Amino acid sequence: MSREPIVIILDIISRFRTVRTFQEKMDLIAEGIAACGWKHVHLYVFDRDTRLVKSAAYWGIDEEGRHFLEENRMKIEEIEAILSDPENQKFKIGRCYYIPHDARSSLFDELRATGLTYEKEWTESDNWHPQDLLFIPLQGLGGKVVGMVSVDEPVDNKKPTQNSLRPVELFIDYAIAFIEESELENYLSKSRAMLSQVFNLSPVAIVVSDEKDNIMQINPAAEEMFGYTLDNLLKKQTSVLISPSENLETIVNTRSEGIFKGETMLKRSNGEEFWAYVVNVPVKNFAGEIEGYLFMALDITEIKNLQYYLIRAEKMAGIGILASGIAHELNNPLYGILGLAEAIIDEDDIDTIKEFANDIVEYAREAADIVKDLAGYTYTSQMETASTVNINTSIKNAIKMIGRLGKFEGIEVIENYGELPEINASGSEIQQVFVNLITNAIDSMRDGGKLSITTRATEDFVEAKVQDSGSGIPEHLRAHIFEPFFTTKQVGEGTGLGLYICYRIVNKYKGTIDFESSPGKGTTFIVRFPIPK
Repeated sequence: MSREPIVIILDIISRFRTVRTFQEKMDLIAEGIAACGWKHVHLYVFDRDTRLVKSAAYWGIDEEGRHFLEENRMKIEEIEAILSDPENQKFKIGRCYYIPHDARSSLFDELRATGLTYEKEWTESDNWHPQDLLFIPLQGLGGKVVGMVSVDEPVDNKKPTQNSLRPVELFIDYAIAFIEESELENYLSKSRAMLSQVFNLSPVAIVVSDEKDNIMQINPAAEEMFGYTLDNLLKKQTSVLISPSENLETIVNTRSEGIFKGETMLKRSNGEEFWAYVVNVPVKNFAGEIEGYLFMALDITEIKNLQYYLIRAEKMAGIGILASGIAHELNNPLYGILGLAEAIIDEDDIDTIKEFANDIVEYAREAADIVKDLAGYTYTSQMETASTVNINTSIKNAIKMIGRLGKFEGIEVIENYGELPEINASGSEIQQVFVNLITNAIDSMRDGGKLSITTRATEDFVEAKVQDSGSGIPEHLRAHIFEPFFTTKQVGEGTGLGLYICYRIVNKYKGTIDFESSPGKGTTFIVRFPIPK
């Protein structure tokens, strides 16, 4: 080490005697490590009991870099893996861990992906490579590791050796003597207090369980949401909060492969069921073993109610359009009934009266069928009940209803129905999806065209395609078409809820809705629903 760095380090050591705060001491340690021959330094402190990791100090890293590292800080499991995994002991140089760029593992790849990279040319095998990693444990006076230092880019551009790293270790040993254990405890306790406040003040219900899913802790929001106290739930499984059992099975199966995120039905202590958005994630140690689970839930009952009213609003807007066409259709049988009834008044022949009466019955049945079609479409209960439905039937009913409006004039309709199993869904809601899709397709073909509707079944799902030969969807609008109130129609021609409602209904029944579009050639919407097992 040249004389200039030594002078800098001695100056830093002298300043340790005058600084007072823990943060000032952390900053001096980072500066001193940099003076030992490193351009970039990032210092972490951590608490293994609470699994808390904090970025304590930086050197040679700009604000943008600091923000990135703060967002992608090391996890306690990664630190433990470096320190404890026998496979990583081969990378030790003294107390430090030097991981060359060609050392590959999921851990090392993740550390490289979440760290800063300083692009520079690498020419010689004994030089530092931009993908090399070097970690220096920060040990307290009792030998307990309380922090980790990550450094990058040696000033001499050489690979580290035991001799080149010895000044860093000596400096850290000297500097740590100026940090009392209580200072580190106080520094971490502030973060612990913050985490405790987040847990207690969070509006999201949080339930912590062990590796067997036995409940260990719940926050006040969970107590309020479910109507239980911790004493009521202690050592019980989170299954008591989930309803029905199929939802529990879905959550357990999904989190076994990662994280469960989605809407599901939960249950309060009084047996009341309610909709919630749930995130359930396993908590693992450095060896990848599950130590417990974090269950978070947000009551979305009000959101569900709003979705219900949005669906009703869109449906009622459609009914206003349908009403004019259906009123016209009803006029025909009603005028027929009126005319025949007047004729019966003046008719004396009993056979003619019977004939007129039979005609009246037929006209009445025709009118009843028209009203029945409209009623089947408009009916929606407060919580739409899923039954079983064949989407071929829903599509045919949608086409029949739209046809009453005379909207198919100038449009060739091609129907190709495959043999389909029934799906678990509300017939009224599935019909609404296809009324919206077919109406949109017709509106895109103002000068006439071809509407093709095709259904088929695969091993896992049923699929319906609604294809038009209209104007297509411009590229810049495609990302927005499923957003609520987004419309390209003139004011008064649409609510902008149609495709949003389609998306919500399809998603409700675990389906998918996608589209393909070519400007000037048309658009195809593809709707898929899972086949019940």
